[in-house]
Amino acid sequence: MTTKAAPQELDHDPHPDTTAVRSSRSRRLAARLLRASHRWRTNDTSRVDAATMDVPWPVRQQVLREYHAANLSRARHASEEMVRAGFNTGAVPYGYRALRARVTPAGKRPRWRTRLAIEPVEAATVKMIFVWRAEDRLSIAEIYQRLRTARYPAPLDPDTGQPGMWTHTVIAAILRNPKYQGRQIWGRRHHGRPAPRARWVWSPAWAHPPIVSAELFAAANQRARPAA
Repeated sequence: MTTKAAPQELDHDPHPDTTAVRSSRSRRLAARLLRASHRWRTNDTSRVDAATMDVPWPVRQQVLREYHAANLSRARHASEEMVRAGFNTGAVPYGYRALRARVTPAGKRPRWRTRLAIEPVEAATVKMIFVWRAEDRLSIAEIYQRLRTARYPAPLDPDTGQPGMWTHTVIAAILRNPKYQGRQIWGRRHHGRPAPRARWVWSPAWAHPPIVSAELFAAANQRARPAA
């Protein structure tokens, strides 16, 4: 009497999900469409393949929208990972200087990232701004006058890199910047508008040396204090 051998268990799904395949095809098609769009704008249609030209316009638009959405999602994920690792994103805040750090993610090329280190003179100015606001209860206009009168060093102009000027806007931005508490943060604005606090991405504590304590930061940002 013979017995049938039990079927071997497969270590993979015999019917794999085709989502990844479709996504890969969409990315390739989107890349072709982007190249074709550039060549159409420059009247260089000789290098546009017939298959790309035959894609209906609504399909092109949909593929490109999905392609851009996927790129934005990947960029957001990368920024979130950088912040959680304690690296700086965006401009270096007044009071700090940039420290370049070379990191090598698993399976990827080495990359340069930025951490923050204290700039002593500027950091002392930042601390005074918070003390004047929180403890002396000065308005932003009064803080502005003190900074100008005592000639505290102003932040550099972001466009020229040359010494800038103190303004009410600059002072208010310093008082609202949570990075002075020693933590990195990302996502405070979305499409140019303030984002809900629940959507902000924070680094663990002490991503870089703090200039002010959490208590001083909170006291300086009490809503009851006059804004100007």
